[in-house]
Amino acid sequence: MRRALALLVLAVFCLPAQDLPPGVLTLSRIRARVGQALDQLPDCTCVETVDRSWKPAGKEIKPVDRVVLQILLSGGQELFAAPGDTRWETDPSALLVGGMMGNGLFALVLKIIFLDNVSVIKYKGDESAAGRREARYDFSVSRMVSGTTIYNANGSGVVGMRGSFWADPETYDLRRLEYHAEEIPPDLLYADISTTIRYDRVRIGDRDVLLPQAADLRTTGVDGENKWNHIEFTHCQGFRTASTLRFGAADASPAAGPAAAPPQPVVEGALPPGLRITVALSAPLDDHAPVGSLIEGKVADSVMQKGKVLVPQGSLVQGRIRRLERYSDAGDYFILALEFMRIETPSASLRFYSDLQDVDRPRGVDMMLATTNVERSEFHWDTNNTYEKSTKIDHVLIRTQEVPGVGTFFVRGSHFSLPPGFKTVWKTQLYPRSAHP
Repeated sequence: MRRALALLVLAVFCLPAQDLPPGVLTLSRIRARVGQALDQLPDCTCVETVDRSWKPAGKEIKPVDRVVLQILLSGGQELFAAPGDTRWETDPSALLVGGMMGNGLFALVLKIIFLDNVSVIKYKGDESAAGRREARYDFSVSRMVSGTTIYNANGSGVVGMRGSFWADPETYDLRRLEYHAEEIPPDLLYADISTTIRYDRVRIGDRDVLLPQAADLRTTGVDGENKWNHIEFTHCQGFRTASTLRFGAADASPAAGPAAAPPQPVVEGALPPGLRITVALSAPLDDHAPVGSLIEGKVADSVMQKGKVLVPQGSLVQGRIRRLERYSDAGDYFILALEFMRIETPSASLRFYSDLQDVDRPRGVDMMLATTNVERSEFHWDTNNTYEKSTKIDHVLIRTQEVPGVGTFFVRGSHFSLPPGFKTVWKTQLYPRSAHP
């Protein structure tokens, strides 16, 4: 009997992959992919832009402010600094007077869901979003094992998690994650806390790594008050640390003092603010290109300042597609966003942190998109044998959320192809990095 039981167990574990329940093999590969992404997460910095909004109970939502921070990822830890500051904090709220902020979006939540073996995950089938097939899974994490803590002015408390994630069933890359806090302690006075994170691959150094691209954090109070943070992560790049070798007698042991500051990014060439730079695409760009694809351009005209060439004509400009979405609410059109990050000159590597000023205007391309709604009312007056007609025309301007360092524009049509040489005009801005001591 014991031998028969052992053979039965062996038979179960030797079932071929095709006999596994749907989604099980895919889930194991998604877990492995997330683990690989976290293991390969390099030390890097990103610009974090947070647009904060507030909706009092029973009233309209209104914007509160925009926060721009520098986020440093080092050794799996997230640190934050205000632009121009040298003090790094583990809690971004410490840099602000008030308002809602959050952290842990890069690694902490992924470890809890995918690697710590504390989540219950169920396959829910494949779905299609924006023409892309994705595998959906629902998950839950008990408050007893989540280790997730919520802080606000009323105190703090540990919460559970319940939500869904979507992944590419072919590459096993995580695409989107949505979850709500569960078992929220009553004294925190929250009815709901939800988080949505969108992921994509970003080139850091010589490799592509999976990083959050954007996130939304929303809270609903028990009194009906709503708060919403929309977060964009841009201009991510790796950094190296420098070491010093000293020869001769050893120095006296330094006196005990504050803990050493985290490693600082290598100082690179930076362009002064206010320069206009025209970039021409090196290759065609069409609506089949996936978001995150690397793109290249060349500086169309030499950039001068005080009679000196700062950036020679033909210098290589490197970037990626930040956003490419098709809409049909005002006829077919696309929202296209480009993020150029670096200029390579014969003598230097320069950060490219600029705001889009203008684009070439072939048919269908524009910086703004306006729609026209026409309502007609007709009146007939038989007694005087007259005819009268009135027409009402409404013009609606479609706007996009501006992100520092990212250029967004519109392309009308069901398809598009921008040719090599398509030009975008940018104005350099002061990069919000931390100063060095």
